[in-house]
Amino acid sequence: MIPDRVLYTDGHDVTITDSTFQVKNTSYSLKGIIKHGLLILKPHRLPGILVLVIGLLLCIVGVLGLISPSSIPDSNINGTYVSANTMAIWIGGALALIGLLITGLMRERYAVRIATAEGERNAVVSTQKEYITQIVNALNEGLRLTKPTPSRPFITVKE
Repeated sequence: MIPDRVLYTDGHDVTITDSTFQVKNTSYSLKGIIKHGLLILKPHRLPGILVLVIGLLLCIVGVLGLISPSSIPDSNINGTYVSANTMAIWIGGALALIGLLITGLMRERYAVRIATAEGERNAVVSTQKEYITQIVNALNEGLRLTKPTPSRPFITVKE
C-alpha cells in the first residue's frame, strides 16, 4: 500500500494528504467533500454598540442635570459628597468606554467551510486569513488529485 502524500500540514492540528483532510481528531475523506471554500465570519457588534449607547445616554442625562437631587440623595464617597448627576456622568463614561472597546476589539474570523453528506461545517476557524487561504489552496490541490474532472470548479483565493 502506498502511503498518502502530505500536501499541507501546520505541524499541529491540520493535515491534508492526497486522500484525507484531518483537523485535530476529525478526519474527512476528500472524496466525501462535496464543496469547500473560505468563509468570512462577521463579529456580532450589537452588544458593544448597546453598551456604548447606554453609556452615552447616561452621560447626557448627567450633563443636562436631569436627575433631581430630591429623587436620589448625594452619596458620600471618601468624605466627599457626589451628586447623582456626577455619578451618571462617570458611570456613563465608563460604560461608553467599555462599549467602544468591545466594539473595536472584535475582529473578523475566517473559516474553512466544507460540505459533506453529513452537512456543512466550519472545519477550521482562525483570525488569520493567510492561514485559512493556505488550507483552502491545499484542499484545492488534494481535490484536484482525487477528482480530476473538468466539471468541478475550484476556488482559488488570491491574496
